[in-house]
Amino acid sequence: MDAPKPWTKPATWPLPIETERLILRPLSHNDVQAVFEAIEASRPSLVPWMPWPNTENLSIGQTHFTIERFLRDLESDVPENMHTSIFDRSTGQYLGGTGLHTFVPNSHQAETGYWVIEERRGAGICTEAVVGLTEVALRTQAAGGMGMRRLEIACSADNEPSARVALKAGYQLEATLRQHRWVDTIGWSDTLIFAALADSWSAP
Repeated sequence: MDAPKPWTKPATWPLPIETERLILRPLSHNDVQAVFEAIEASRPSLVPWMPWPNTENLSIGQTHFTIERFLRDLESDVPENMHTSIFDRSTGQYLGGTGLHTFVPNSHQAETGYWVIEERRGAGICTEAVVGLTEVALRTQAAGGMGMRRLEIACSADNEPSARVALKAGYQLEATLRQHRWVDTIGWSDTLIFAALADSWSAP
């Protein structure tokens, strides 16, 4: 059997993605104030689990830089990130972020991650966003999707809300990497690896 050709991005990214309550779309520079304020308010709760809140988006200027980097990634042949932000479909409020990163073209796979502002946590926002993104990402490009074969989610075993999102979104726990990451408030923590495959995943 011949190996498949490496994955290439769609001619046009299938964005925005709409779900029952949400719109997932790329940021624009017009979003900068809402993005900065949301990150600033949620930063203390994000820092233990994600490295970027310590060093990125610390000012309006840095947030403009992040948005520009994300927009340029969308234009790259092999993007570093395919970032989409999460917006409330009815109010337009900025709620957080998700997207794809760590693309591996030869195996048609990528990772996804997510975060949501503190005031909207516990309401299924992350799960709904991940399900919506996964459905489009794993759909063939011929059918209007992104043509990925496999998506992964990696999170600390101590980050129980993030692990619950992965399971509720229909991802399967595949591996536990013991004492794999350092969490400042905890110490050495296991990393959980969840995955969804195009030929077996179905929306919950």
